[in-house]
Amino acid sequence: AAIMTDTGGFKHANTSSKIHRIVADLIDVGVEANRINRLVYDNNTVERMKLLGYCLKDKLVILPQYRTAYFALEAAELKSFEYQTGDSEGIVNYALAIKGIRLAVFMMEREKEVKLSFRSVGAFPANEIANKYFGGGGHHNAAGGSVQLSVPATIELLLKVLPEYQGKLLDNSLYE
Repeated sequence: AAIMTDTGGFKHANTSSKIHRIVADLIDVGVEANRINRLVYDNNTVERMKLLGYCLKDKLVILPQYRTAYFALEAAELKSFEYQTGDSEGIVNYALAIKGIRLAVFMMEREKEVKLSFRSVGAFPANEIANKYFGGGGHHNAAGGSVQLSVPATIELLLKVLPEYQGKLLDNSLYE
């Protein structure tokens, strides 16, 4: 499960031939990779699936001038979907899956703060923006942070920060 999730289902850059050999060895000794995959990825509550649908239909914002997409949810919205810890896990990746998007952000109001998840592709430093402006950090392409702001103020801060990174987000040579 750890290898599968840490490699993003074997799609992240940290997926090496060594990783595949390790997984092959695990399968050879009886590990049921498909069962683990189903237990991790296909084990959702109805409420989580409705939250995901709501995010995709009503909350997804695309900023083509920055090749960025984001979701922002307030506490009342989470409550309306009977939010449980973990229900928002991975939603940020749906924005990153959109053709041409290089930075995805998920913002969620929790206990008088807004928690953020950043995902990026290629050379864009998700961890830099998380650390510099949103009190967080993480890996180059996967980071998080939190701010003591409202959701609208957090969106405003993100929109203020993006012009600084526009060149990196638009430079095609960094993403080949």
